[in-house]
Amino acid sequence: MVRILTFLATLAYPFLVVMKSNFTLYIATILAILWFIRAIFENRAFFVLGVFFISLMMFDDAKFLYPVMVNLLFCFIFLYSLKGEAIITKFARLKDKNLPNKAVIYTRNLTKIWICFFMINAIVTLIFGFIDERLWLIYCGFVSYVLVFLLFVVEILYRKFFIK
Repeated sequence: MVRILTFLATLAYPFLVVMKSNFTLYIATILAILWFIRAIFENRAFFVLGVFFISLMMFDDAKFLYPVMVNLLFCFIFLYSLKGEAIITKFARLKDKNLPNKAVIYTRNLTKIWICFFMINAIVTLIFGFIDERLWLIYCGFVSYVLVFLLFVVEILYRKFFIK
C-alpha cells in the first residue's frame, strides 16, 4: 500500500508544483512520511528522500529537485551494487540461479547503462528546473517516464533478437 501511495504521489508531484497548488506542501509532507516508512521497512537509502521532503517544506525553491533526487538515488543504488553483484544480475538470478558468465557480464554492463541513464536524467531534470517550469513539467511528468519505458523495451528487444 505504501508503495502504491508513494507512486501515485510521485506521479502527481510535478503537476502540483507547476500548478502552484496549495497541495504542494501537503504532498511534500505525505511523501516525506511515505519515504520514511519505506526507509524503515525496505531500504535505508530511501531515508534521503524523506529528509529531502522535510527540507522542501522549509525551502520552496527546492521543489524542483525531487525528480533529481530520485534519479540520483537510483543512480547510486545501481552504482553501489557494482561493488558486488550488480543489481540487474540479482534480478536475473531470480529467474535463473545458474546464470552463465556471459550473462553476468551482460547484466553488469546493463547496470552501467542504467547508471548513465539515471545520471543524465538527473542532469536534464535539474537544468529544466532552472530554465522553465513548463519544460520541467513536460519532462518530469511525461518524457522521463517514456524514456525509462523505451530503454527497458529496447533492452528486452535487443536481448531477445541479438543475444543467443
